[in-house]
Amino acid sequence: MLRAFCILGAFMTASLAAAEERCAPGAPAVDMIIVSVVTDTARYVQYRAALAKSQLIPRLGGEVLAVGTRLAAAPTLLEGTWPENRHTFAIRWPCEAAARAFWESPEYQTEILPLRVGAGTFDVALFPAYAPK
Repeated sequence: MLRAFCILGAFMTASLAAAEERCAPGAPAVDMIIVSVVTDTARYVQYRAALAKSQLIPRLGGEVLAVGTRLAAAPTLLEGTWPENRHTFAIRWPCEAAARAFWESPEYQTEILPLRVGAGTFDVALFPAYAPK
């Protein structure tokens, strides 16, 4: 068990170091926000499984900050509605270059993203990372 933690720790350290090498000194972190309306749950579940199995997000320095999907857990609604098929994610990247390395990677573009095609509508944007002042 300890060996597994050591290997995981070394993997995560190496992944973060590789991501930071893509970032120019002083480059600000960015948050990737994904808002989707899923119309083919089976296809979407297949996409999510492939993305999780690839470990592409952590390998390229990303950290999932928030998952808003009923596939994970029912939300505690404070206002408005949260349709069954709405999914929202926030992923923090050490810089825009790291986020683009993920998005533009051949692994994501040719092996993973095609699984999502036809599963719904997806809006994906990068924003400056939120940092409380």
